[in-house]
Amino acid sequence: MSKIAVITKNFPRHFDFIVSLMETGHLVCAAMMINEDNVCSHIDKLNQYYIKSEHKFFGNKFNNISRIKTVTFNKNSINSEKLTDFINSNGIDLTIIYDIDNINNNTLSSIKNDIWKLTFGYTQYYKGYYCNIHAALNNKSQAICSSLVEFKDNSYNGRIIHQTSANYRQEDTITDAEYRSLRKMMFDMEKIVELYNNNALKYYENSDGKYYTCNDLTIDDIEKLIQEKDFLVKNTCDNESINFIKQI
Repeated sequence: MSKIAVITKNFPRHFDFIVSLMETGHLVCAAMMINEDNVCSHIDKLNQYYIKSEHKFFGNKFNNISRIKTVTFNKNSINSEKLTDFINSNGIDLTIIYDIDNINNNTLSSIKNDIWKLTFGYTQYYKGYYCNIHAALNNKSQAICSSLVEFKDNSYNGRIIHQTSANYRQEDTITDAEYRSLRKMMFDMEKIVELYNNNALKYYENSDGKYYTCNDLTIDDIEKLIQEKDFLVKNTCDNESINFIKQI
């Protein structure tokens, strides 16, 4: 029976992800990076959309996770030995990272178990930061999704495990669509973990998608989506059919 650790932050979407892992019966510990502000973006206007979407899909509640071992970090200490010692000392088989982007490759290599990362974006095309926003900017918002990938280093080239698309509604913004896909991933986690325990997962090679840094998204890009596209996903799609990787 595998033991799972999660590395994430401390806002409603993160607590919901932790709860989805607790429901598998395999989560034994959580490392949480504590943020003073619930900031999802370095661009204020985009951040307002993210916060509104989080309230829409994950509410404002912070769940009780006292049943599992928990340790906290700030952004400047996430790469300390405290993190790797915490993970390795609990006999973990699988560590899942969500919404933490500053774990360096040395720290990742010191974690002595399988590592997955839950990331936003169709990693076959887009890797790194704000991938779903870049998809919309490229008129490929039909590719908006959440991806679960193997994560040995920050290249995002690990094999793909599972992807959940947005299935957005007419009234959705791009950030709504992104969080719809995230919520679907949370619903699927129990079955994915069951497949992992039974050595029944299928892994899919990751193609050389473009890597985007945090600074590749500009205020002008967001203004373009808001003014020209009204920030609606349905106005930012071309005709390409996107094939998502599915375990279930």
